[in-house]
Amino acid sequence: MTDITNTPSSGLSAPDAQDQGRHVSRRRLRREKTFYRLLTLPALTIVGLVAIVPLLLLFVGSLRDQRSGLFTLDNYVNTLGNGFFMRTLATTIAMAGGVTAISILMALPLAYLLARRTLLRNIVMPIITVPRMLPFVVIGYAMILLLAPMTGVANKVLMGLGILQQPAFILFDWPGQAIAFAYNGIVVATAVLTGVLMSVDTQLEDAAVSMGASKPRAFFAVTVPLATPGIIAASALIFTSVVTAYAIPVMLNGRVPYMVSLLISANLLTLQQQNLAYAQAIIVSVLALGVTTIGQVVLSRYGQRGGDK
Repeated sequence: MTDITNTPSSGLSAPDAQDQGRHVSRRRLRREKTFYRLLTLPALTIVGLVAIVPLLLLFVGSLRDQRSGLFTLDNYVNTLGNGFFMRTLATTIAMAGGVTAISILMALPLAYLLARRTLLRNIVMPIITVPRMLPFVVIGYAMILLLAPMTGVANKVLMGLGILQQPAFILFDWPGQAIAFAYNGIVVATAVLTGVLMSVDTQLEDAAVSMGASKPRAFFAVTVPLATPGIIAASALIFTSVVTAYAIPVMLNGRVPYMVSLLISANLLTLQQQNLAYAQAIIVSVLALGVTTIGQVVLSRYGQRGGDK
C-alpha cells in the first residue's frame, strides 16, 4: 500500500505554505492601508487648502518689507520689541488660561452628574448642545442684553432687589469678556468631559468607597485621574479658542484692548500695515498650534504610561 500521510495535497511543503499565507496577509494589509489612506485624501485636501496654504501665504507675507517688498525679519523684530503688543499678548494668554481653568473646574461636577444620570443627561445635553452651535457674535449679543450697564437684565434685577445702588460697569471691560468666554468654555468642557466620564467604570469608584474612601475622595483619587485625557483635550480646545477669538473682543472691547486679535485687526484694516499684521498673526498661530501640540504630546505619553501600567 502507498503511504499517503506524507504526500502534500497542494504540492507545497508546510513552510512554503506558511510563507505564502504570510505573503497574502501582508498584501491584504497593504491594500487595506492604501484604501483607508485614500479615504483621508478629501479631508486632507480641504485642510491643506483652507488652513495650511493660507498660513504659508501669511508666513511669506510676514517676511516681506511693507515698502520695498524685500525679505526681512523686521516685522517680527518690531512685533516682539513692541511693549504694548507684548503686554496685550500677555493679557490674552492670562485671559485664556484663567477662562480655561474656571471652565474646567465648573464643568467637571456638572459633567460627572450628567455622566451618571441618564435621564438628566437626556434633558440637559440638548440644551448644552445648542450654544455650541452658536457663533461668538450671538454670545456677545447675549452678554450685552444680560450685562449692559443701563438696560441689562442682570443690572435691572440687582438694582431692583437693592443689591446694587448703581449699575455695574463690567461689560465693556475684561470681566465682561471673561464671562462671555467662560460661558462658551463651560459648554465645551461639559460636552467633552461628559463623554469621557461616561467611559469611566463606576465599579472603580464603588471599590474605592468599599475600601473606606469617601465619595469626594473616590472622585478625586479615581475618577479625575481617569478623566485626565478629556481634561487635557478640553483645556487645549478652550485655550486656543480664547487666544484666537475675534468676535467677542470686538463686541465687548473697552478703551484698552485686552485681546491681541484687536491689535492685529487694527494694523491690518486701520493702519494698513499688512505685513506687520501678518507677522503678529503668525505669532498667535504658533502659540495656538504649540498649545495643541503640547496637549497631543501629553496625551500620547499619558496613554503610553497608562498602557505600561
